Amino acid sequence: MRNHDWMPTTDPFHSLVLLNSVFACATWSLTKPSWAAAITLTASSILWLFFNHPIEGRVLYSIDYQTGLTESDFVSAAGLLLAAVTVIRIKRRPVATPGSRGESEAERPSR
Repeated sequence: MRNHDWMPTTDPFHSLVLLNSVFACATWSLTKPSWAAAITLTASSILWLFFNHPIEGRVLYSIDYQTGLTESDFVSAAGLLLAAVTVIRIKRRPVATPGSRGESEAERPSR
């Protein structure tokens, strides 16, 4: 969102570092879904909304003359969506029974 009166100033380097953080957290969420991955992706996606000014792109929808939806706001939307999918994947993960190490009956060594 574009509203520059209250936003802290950032340079393009720090914005790119934060954007890279969003991508790294998204990769982590896709490869090894965990609560930590979902939380850090959510945090970096929300921070991206506030610090993307130097590289935010064109305004796609204007709310008023200072506020609007920009191209880079979709990075935050995608990050938050992926964090939600990560939480769903964590909740659907089968719970291991005590004594099992995630092996099926056929994979267990006979005693």
